[in-house]
Amino acid sequence: MGTYLIAAVAAAIIYRIGREVMGSFRHPDDEELLDYWNGVTRDEDRGAYRQISEHLSSCDSCRDRLDELRKRPGGPGAHSPLITRRY
Repeated sequence: MGTYLIAAVAAAIIYRIGREVMGSFRHPDDEELLDYWNGVTRDEDRGAYRQISEHLSSCDSCRDRLDELRKRPGGPGAHSPLITRRY
């Protein structure tokens, strides 16, 4: 009985760690990037905010995509083009 409990706990831990690692490799879509930039993700889901932050730290294409979204007419940062990156 004890070994089943240990195996179940180990499987749950491995699953959770694997989900976190795989989530940081997934490219966020435009809506997720805008929510991240506007602080919505930080307020609503700390785990998703951390995953996007980790992903942006290693993915040049997503950082560039976020910059392009931010510079679109009417997009976040359109009225203050000298905003520096927050990631």
